[in-house]
Amino acid sequence: MSSRPLTRTPAPSLDFSRPGTPAAEDFGDIYFSTDGGLDETRAVFLSGCDLPQGWKDQDVFTIAELGFGSGLNFLATCQAWAKSGAKGRLHFISVEAFPFSRDDLAKALSVFPELRDWAAPLIHHWPGPVKGFHRLHFGQITLTLIHDAVQPALSALTCKADAWFLDGFSPAKNPDMWTDNVMAEVARLSAPHARLATFTVAGDVRRALERVGFTVERKPGFGRKRHRLEARLNGNAKRLTKPVIPTIVGAGIAGASIAQAFMRRGITPRIIEDPDHIAASGNGAALIKPRLDLQDRPESRFFLSSFLYARHAYKGAIRHEGLDHIPKTTDEASRFAKIAAQDPLGPGHLAWRDDRLALPSSVVIDTEKARADLLGGVEVEARKLSDLNSLSEPIILACGYGIRALLPEAGFRFSRGQLSWTRGDMAAPVTYGGYAIPIGERILLGATHDRIGKGEDPFALRPEDDAKNLAQAKQWGLNVGPSAEPFRASVRVTTADTLPRLGHITLPNEKRAHILTGLGSRGFVFAPLLGEALVCDYLGEPSPLDETVIKRFSRGLTP
Repeated sequence: MSSRPLTRTPAPSLDFSRPGTPAAEDFGDIYFSTDGGLDETRAVFLSGCDLPQGWKDQDVFTIAELGFGSGLNFLATCQAWAKSGAKGRLHFISVEAFPFSRDDLAKALSVFPELRDWAAPLIHHWPGPVKGFHRLHFGQITLTLIHDAVQPALSALTCKADAWFLDGFSPAKNPDMWTDNVMAEVARLSAPHARLATFTVAGDVRRALERVGFTVERKPGFGRKRHRLEARLNGNAKRLTKPVIPTIVGAGIAGASIAQAFMRRGITPRIIEDPDHIAASGNGAALIKPRLDLQDRPESRFFLSSFLYARHAYKGAIRHEGLDHIPKTTDEASRFAKIAAQDPLGPGHLAWRDDRLALPSSVVIDTEKARADLLGGVEVEARKLSDLNSLSEPIILACGYGIRALLPEAGFRFSRGQLSWTRGDMAAPVTYGGYAIPIGERILLGATHDRIGKGEDPFALRPEDDAKNLAQAKQWGLNVGPSAEPFRASVRVTTADTLPRLGHITLPNEKRAHILTGLGSRGFVFAPLLGEALVCDYLGEPSPLDETVIKRFSRGLTP
């Protein structure tokens, strides 16, 4: 069977002719009540799940939803959370197979001016039609959007929801969202005390919920609907224990991203770094561009979502927006032309023109500012790390090349890369296997890719490597030269399957640790989302990653 191409999710066919609410033409149904969509959300879903009372005094509260639509339920929940004075963290997870365009989202929400302060950042950060998981942050509130059909979305999800909003189109018009299998997944992903609310009282839905353990009650409906449903599981709520402050080993982009995810939750970790370690994160500039794949695989979706997440993570450190990639071979040119035609990121991200791949949304960032922004002023403790015995648990390893000395038998691969400065005439960055980034009056060229010989100092600068960087740039027609000056060398950490490694590991001294490594040359793209995922795992919060991705990225680790 041939592989499935990775394309964007389909957009809904919308009809805005009805006053007060858009309608989905393909389903013959409206997105919210013409009697008052915001009042309907409050009556059916918030009150139906005993909110805001239900999240009172909870450290973390998770709501899961089927049918994001216009985002009205999410925005109403944000407003209720803010008004309630809640002190914890709210996770809101929502599945949508037909996400709105940004313009249609803005149009649909424009009729709710009292939600404007919440709607504006949602519209600004909207991931659009990109398949898979997307994580967005709104202060204490974290939104996880899953753009996919309901069954595969739920199968890929890891959470224990305290409340469920079932808000797909009606069972008669959208039966796939209300099947027995879907209700079984809802039960699997529920906390023992979960509450559930929905507008429908269809008998099949009621019985399906009862079969998977919910106690179901019919309640007075909203507007023209006579009834709605509330349901609950009968377990007890559990409070989270206060987390132990971890020690992060490494202050490169992986360590900084992990630290930032902790600090987003009001937790300041301890960070230590070996002063002799030269992190690849110190290269001065980095390209934030998506890794592109023709096939629709879980990791391919991660490549896209991590790119979108990283763009927002570095918004204060962007030097330049837009770059071109020159294909090295005719096969690569054909591949990039196909990817551009598949358009998995949607408008404004990819285009095939002038025999090269244009990436107008890719950016160059100032790496020093990016790391400083993520660390937020937290002091990094300089400490030589010759062994792991002096570290007390909990430990998080994010130390790049330092992992070679700490875990010499772990099987990671290490390659040396040298960067060079040159001068020339360039207005915008270009990639071609290597890269050329104009910065002020100079151009940064990178990077070589060589194995590290036994006993070799990987950080020693080599004139012949500067010559390689210059020759490669000229090979692809760049107006640079005539000579390069050395800059710095650092080490990439990779794996046999070229995927990152994220998970738990048992150290040689039997201590346990979390680990994030193997980012290769994509550290600045992958680290922000993977750092968020590691912290969610550490704290027991819903993951921003597909369950299959979690398993693939933990491959070969020994918990």
